[in-house]
Amino acid sequence: MLQGHQRFGPDESDVIEQCHQLQNPNEIYRLVEQRRNQARARRLREIAEDFILPLRADGLVPVVVVSAFDWATDKLDQLSTYIASEPVAREYARLLMSGELRANSSLAMMLEVLGCTAYSMTGRESGIRTTGGAVGALIESVDEGYLRHLIGEGIVPVIAGFQGYYRDPETGRNEVSILGRGGSNLTAVALAHALGQPKATMYSNVDGIYDRAPSVYDDAQKIEEVGGRELLQWPDFPQIIQQEAVQYALGCGIDIWIRSGFDPELGGTRIICSE
Repeated sequence: MLQGHQRFGPDESDVIEQCHQLQNPNEIYRLVEQRRNQARARRLREIAEDFILPLRADGLVPVVVVSAFDWATDKLDQLSTYIASEPVAREYARLLMSGELRANSSLAMMLEVLGCTAYSMTGRESGIRTTGGAVGALIESVDEGYLRHLIGEGIVPVIAGFQGYYRDPETGRNEVSILGRGGSNLTAVALAHALGQPKATMYSNVDGIYDRAPSVYDDAQKIEEVGGRELLQWPDFPQIIQQEAVQYALGCGIDIWIRSGFDPELGGTRIICSE
């Protein structure tokens, strides 16, 4: 699983100075968004070249689960609060899931540019069926048949995490659902299990799990390995991984490997759930 964090390069250092020279707020907004999109495109290329293309060169076809770009989910959630204090669950779910859809289609596009055949998919298209309604859903089952077909054809599936679908008992129709914050973790674990894989590897903006917050404590120590049940007992559960994902992994015996999404050489942390 790949999360949509980005780092700005040296050519972004003059953005503030350029903004001071602009008088029109729309021009400032356009400039900032242009630079952000440039950074996103560079980040997508880095992800493809550092983590996906090497696997394809080894003859492997990775199943990639993508979360939203940087703070996209927070921004979409904020938008909803300005519209309604209690938004309709169906529309709220569709609004928030759009963040992952932008990220996974962009990555699939970049892979195609780099000569790697890829196919972006929604949670529903990847066969993730859920329970619990449109918001805060849990994964009930995965129909992995189409994923296996794509893998057999050498096509890299790039799946939008955090989402699935459920059968609405009132209308009898299939409706989209979202899995809760950090739901892309749950998506990755469920797909790994459905495809018979022993582990799900999650690349993020940190290089593993620490015994305390490294941003607060200078003496924080990275943990090389931790049991899933032990991790769930921590008073301060690490924000880097969703609790529901660890619980799901324990239920199906899938280990989780948290690794740096910026340095493929770093070892990361293994969460052992295959008891």
